[in-house]
Amino acid sequence: MKRRLIALCICCACLSFSSCDEDDVVGLLPDFDVSLKETENIPVKVDQTDGEWVSFSSDASISIENSDTKNHLNKIKSVKLTKLSYKIINFVGDENGQVDASFSAHNQVALTNAFTVKTEADNGTVYEIKEVAELNRIGNALKAGNTIMVKYEGNALCDNGPMDFVVEVQYEATITVDP
Repeated sequence: MKRRLIALCICCACLSFSSCDEDDVVGLLPDFDVSLKETENIPVKVDQTDGEWVSFSSDASISIENSDTKNHLNKIKSVKLTKLSYKIINFVGDENGQVDASFSAHNQVALTNAFTVKTEADNGTVYEIKEVAELNRIGNALKAGNTIMVKYEGNALCDNGPMDFVVEVQYEATITVDP
């Protein structure tokens, strides 16, 4: 009798475990965070000007999809953008060339600036978006579509020759996944 009772308890335990499906187990798992740190480049080319400012526009996409996140893209609970910045690198051309430009993320201007391009490239000046509301707006756009466009556009003056440079965009985020 005692053996039958033990066997019955074991059978009941086995049946109760076998009746759980994957969704029951996943619901018990806690959310987890994935850190993201990426760099994208926006190449800019401006032909030599002739005493008048000319317009330019270049863009690139930034994404939260990488090897750590690609399997969880449909389970993202939030994207907290902790850093978004850019700097000018790989400058070649008119040393006196200037820009009066804006940096846009997801179709909205985030920063504007005016400077001599070679000087900023040599100094390694970093322009950072620090407004929390703007970082949240961009993070929400990344959560909704996984990828957004960033654009560097404005006017340039380079009478002594053309200019080529790269706007190096760096961004960091904490992505919360609901398993």
